[in-house]
Amino acid sequence: MKKVINHMLCGALLIAAGCSREHDPVSYAENNDNGLRKQVSVGSMLYDIQYKPAEYVARMEHLAPAGERQRARELEGMAWFNISFRVRDYNQSPLRYQVSGLEEYTARQDYYLNQAPKDIYLLYGKDTLYVSSYWFENNQNLALHETMVLGFRLPDGHRRPQQDLRLSFYDRVYRNGIIKAVIRKEDLEDVPAL
Repeated sequence: MKKVINHMLCGALLIAAGCSREHDPVSYAENNDNGLRKQVSVGSMLYDIQYKPAEYVARMEHLAPAGERQRARELEGMAWFNISFRVRDYNQSPLRYQVSGLEEYTARQDYYLNQAPKDIYLLYGKDTLYVSSYWFENNQNLALHETMVLGFRLPDGHRRPQQDLRLSFYDRVYRNGIIKAVIRKEDLEDVPAL
């Protein structure tokens, strides 16, 4: 009898873990099937574009539940994205890929630190939104990718995105044309609440 109860308890815990994972905004957003994460491959470059709902950002900050809900409210009115990029089959930072020397490496680093936001915009309905918050996470060659964190202020009165988000980025370093990703309005509606 004890063995049966243990198996039932284990089964219940597995089901609960599976269900809670489905209701986790981080797992939901990072699952490619849900439409909030897009991969774009151009030439030797791989771009990973992650839309980050307010619930996602709050959960990633590892706050207490009440703090998560408060933080999500503070993030309303913005659309947040990460654009990570790496070179296929290259085991160093993409900033080092085929550089001729320190000067070229420094120019690449400067572009992503200071100039890249000018080459990124978000189409939201009839509005063109420009980057209002930006951070470049330079991994100092400790990872195989680099990441740009972007925030776009939504038009007045929009606390959450209510239309398709069409992100465009012209990467001047690797000259791969315009990198585009579309986050559909329908996929935004299913983000789990905190």
